[in-house]
Amino acid sequence: MTKDDPATLPPADDVAADPTALHRLTAAMRLPVWHEAQAYRQRWAIEHHPRWRSPSADLSGLPVLLAGGMGSTPTLLSPLRGLLERLGCLVEVAPVRFGVGCGEITARAVEDALIDLTAACSAPAVLIAHSRGGQFARAVAVRRPELLRGLITLGSPLIRMLAVHPLLLIQIAAIGAVGALGVPGLLKPSCRWGACCASLRTAVAGPFPGDVRFLSIYSRVDRIVDWRSCLDPAARHQEVATSHGGLVWDPASLDAVVAELTSLAGEPSAAEGRLTEDRTFDA
Repeated sequence: MTKDDPATLPPADDVAADPTALHRLTAAMRLPVWHEAQAYRQRWAIEHHPRWRSPSADLSGLPVLLAGGMGSTPTLLSPLRGLLERLGCLVEVAPVRFGVGCGEITARAVEDALIDLTAACSAPAVLIAHSRGGQFARAVAVRRPELLRGLITLGSPLIRMLAVHPLLLIQIAAIGAVGALGVPGLLKPSCRWGACCASLRTAVAGPFPGDVRFLSIYSRVDRIVDWRSCLDPAARHQEVATSHGGLVWDPASLDAVVAELTSLAGEPSAAEGRLTEDRTFDA
């Protein structure tokens, strides 16, 4: 795919501080702290970027469901949601509950949110998912392709579901240990190796419906997720240069999302016919 013209985007130096000893240390250790802090600093710049203030596309009425990943909140997704609403999209956020619960249960919650959105709009939706949310979203796309116009994942580890920074692995293990003690709403070790999420793992690794467009956006400078795990063979791939968190609001990532949505909105969707047929049959 053709990448966005760097001339249209603000230089990274405009929103990032000069390298320091802390920067060099965290970079050498591949710690995520520095890069994720930069992503939060970029948010101010994004909200003053021409893409945000004067959207160039009209996507009026396009249903879009957002699915966050581990630690995600509606506030974290608000820059992306705000931009999509400026473009005229009908946007909802799936209730992933910080993305720390059982994968199968969370995927079902995403599926239920997708069903509600498409029923309300009488049209298939686009599912945009960040990080672990992409695993839920891919599973939903495999199970319910008739509800989807397209899938866009942002920094989602799909080839290897645990291809993340060692510090995050420690956090996941700690959450799993607490979940194994019976604390509700948390993932458990069985989610990775047991029967509870076997169906989810199969859907994430299995064949993808050929009539659902699938774009995986990734970054080689992502310090949270190994970018190679984002290269799902069923997807088209687009690289941007930003942090893991920045994939939600960096101009390069937002431009890639908007370009894909514009393309999706401008072509017939096979899901529209299936959705109409299914509802006619149900009636």
